[in-house]
Amino acid sequence: MVLSELLAPAGSYEVFLTAVNAGADAVYIAGNRYGARAFAQNFTMEEIEKAVRYAHLNKVKVHVTVNTLVNNFEIIDVMDYLFKLYQIGVDAVIVQDFGVAYLLKMLIPDLEVHASTQMALNNYSSIKWAEENNIKRVVLPREINVDYIKDINENLAKDNIDMELEVFGHGALCYSVSGNCYISSYNSGRSGNRGACAQPCRREYKLKYRGYNVGNGFLLSTHDLATYNNIKAISDAGVTSLKLEGRMKSQDYVGTIVDSYRNIIDEVEGDYDKNLHLVFNRKFTDGYLMGDKPGEVLGRTASGHEGLYIGDIVDIDGTKVTIEVKNNDNYIPLELGDGIGFKYNGKIKGIYLEDIISQDKDKIVINTTRNVKVGTEVFISYRKSITEDLKRFKKEKIASKHGLNLKITWNEDLTVFVQVGFYIDGELINFRYNAPGIFEEAINQPITEDKIEKQLSKTGGTPFYIENIQINNMPKNIFTSMGNLNKIRREIIEKAEELLLNHYTPTKKSVKATRKRLHKFVEDYHNYENQNINKNPKLSVFVDDLDVLNSISGFDFKRVYFDGNYLYNNPEDYFENIEEYLEKAALMAPQSELVWVLATFLSQEDAIRCSEIVKNLENKGIIISVMGDFPAMSDIFSCPIYGNHNLNVWNSYSVKSLAESGFSGLILSSELSGDEIRELIKKNECPDIDLEMIVNGNLEVIVSKDDFSNLNDGKDFIISNNNDYAILEDKKRKKFKYKVSFDYNNYSHIANKDCLCLIEEMNDIKSLGLDSLIVDCRYSNENYAKQILSYYNDALKGRDKEELAKYKYNIMDLSHSYINKGNYIEGRLHEDKERENKYEIA
Repeated sequence: MVLSELLAPAGSYEVFLTAVNAGADAVYIAGNRYGARAFAQNFTMEEIEKAVRYAHLNKVKVHVTVNTLVNNFEIIDVMDYLFKLYQIGVDAVIVQDFGVAYLLKMLIPDLEVHASTQMALNNYSSIKWAEENNIKRVVLPREINVDYIKDINENLAKDNIDMELEVFGHGALCYSVSGNCYISSYNSGRSGNRGACAQPCRREYKLKYRGYNVGNGFLLSTHDLATYNNIKAISDAGVTSLKLEGRMKSQDYVGTIVDSYRNIIDEVEGDYDKNLHLVFNRKFTDGYLMGDKPGEVLGRTASGHEGLYIGDIVDIDGTKVTIEVKNNDNYIPLELGDGIGFKYNGKIKGIYLEDIISQDKDKIVINTTRNVKVGTEVFISYRKSITEDLKRFKKEKIASKHGLNLKITWNEDLTVFVQVGFYIDGELINFRYNAPGIFEEAINQPITEDKIEKQLSKTGGTPFYIENIQINNMPKNIFTSMGNLNKIRREIIEKAEELLLNHYTPTKKSVKATRKRLHKFVEDYHNYENQNINKNPKLSVFVDDLDVLNSISGFDFKRVYFDGNYLYNNPEDYFENIEEYLEKAALMAPQSELVWVLATFLSQEDAIRCSEIVKNLENKGIIISVMGDFPAMSDIFSCPIYGNHNLNVWNSYSVKSLAESGFSGLILSSELSGDEIRELIKKNECPDIDLEMIVNGNLEVIVSKDDFSNLNDGKDFIISNNNDYAILEDKKRKKFKYKVSFDYNNYSHIANKDCLCLIEEMNDIKSLGLDSLIVDCRYSNENYAKQILSYYNDALKGRDKEELAKYKYNIMDLSHSYINKGNYIEGRLHEDKERENKYEIA
């Protein structure tokens, strides 16, 4: 099998032990900072070191998630943290931030880097970009299917590129494409990109269209992914690692899923698939990975654990309750102590079974005082025997997984030496062990080769087993005690264990060289200050309609970003007509740079089609640029390229990385505060790249593959005219209303309930050193666009606070939603506002 790694989650050391002992090939964990599960218990540095030692002795690897976005105030601290992980000997770090990946390549190149799924490397050019940037493995987005992965893997082989591919195989799914979600950050101050997501996707919503309710329930809640039936297909596609989700989950949960997948992968007989249904899940889907459609991936009726459906209550006689078994495909006989749930009117009440009167495959009769009704659905949600069985995984134990080869030779003076060898990751580790004074001439019964082999083979409780013992030149009449043989075995294993652990840690020379690079980096960082920040930014604008563009053509824009992705509801019509739209847009904005906004999550094939359209326009004398959200755009496009907001540019090293990758300009993340933007620009070493920020508009908070099919009663939501939109309303917080639009791929784009409006901050924003300020006029009309742009155009000329406040109130009157200042003033509200790079490299 190509699939060679079962990768398990652990949010604490106790869960880590269970994951290793249950059969994981590798475990991913996080320290107390910079991991995308801020509310997990997580690991202290001492616990990481302890975990790494335990894992390596058990032939298991440790990957540490450093997969949050990092601002410039934190950059030295995060590099210090990564240096410590490198010294400890972690096997890989998982990163999302382009700047962190860039610095690792420059400063700690020997530390293996895996690109997080949040990096959204979804097409072949992006995978190649990863290899060029010293990334060893790409964790592919959950939206990619196995056929596409197979194509990527075949192209990698064709180009002789050594890149490992990892996919999520089990557990919770993020609603947003590749986990790039901002709804929690913009509305609660808890950023998913900082590991603090408030999970608004698990809330209840109403979908409204033209005033009518078209859907109700947990509309954004996904089923849980389960791929236990598709292991071979995943392996055949070229996937190296199958990742199980669950760093927020319990010890029993992780133990069950690791044990189940281990046995399923190893083709051990058993009801392991049924065990998976009995730990927390939101019902299972094969996921986009295996070709499920959005309506099959989404579980819109519930957002929590129900368990495995058994059947319905058909009779109640006092406390005697009769259940008709209806789930014959997954029938599980009940046991005393099991937990079952009764679901009625959408609510579940549970009991632990104390009395089972009778049961077979057709009918179960139990005794319960719980108040239940005929017609109630019954689920088994907890299996006592599974919990009992998991206890065997919860204690520390060293498994003998490394094969030792011993070659024993005697000299004439009865001195014995042992040549010891074993392999780690294909590398031969060997040493010579000398044992003088151990053997002597036998007085009574000489020792035999069999006794020597038997005693040296007693390696239980150590990382080693004896693979082979070769005995050379053994004198015929010699003796030694069992205690001496035990000493030989013990000292050989101690030395082998030392070499085993040293294999995973860098040499003193490497550490010294790395520390020197890091010290130089810190010194240069503190000394550097960008001198090119006295700029007069110009306005740029997002538009999605030619009539709106025509109405604002008199403004002096730096760039016009034309987004035509919502004009059609299928790719065929879009690609047939978009070139004509771009021609007309170019004529309407002759004084500005026209930038074509490409679709989110663009495939390799569609990117190439887009590049051909750009070339066609060039042949007609129409010069345009493009905007996209993957790092390898210059591999496909020869025109100027700009980075969209979901590239998540948080620090000056992300700017540097993307500038070196060919970008001409970047939109900085709207999650950043003004202080963070100021520091980024102050430390920016790439003056030739244009930096922009959005100052007005309903920010995009989610892009999802969801097409809102399979709503209530299985109905699909279809908008024939893609210029139209729906409203997603939070059922409990009715003021939380989000606009939902669909692009030509039928991906849903959800715009924030509030409109970002930073016109009162314009005098401060002008001093940041930005090249362009963007007003987003998508989803608007001509009058709105002209008015908003006139206010911002005037504000750029320098106006006092009173005048700017007046403009704000005018914008409030124009907007169809509340306005706010986003994260500009205070940043993410839940976070510690540390504002100093006080850390030095140890």
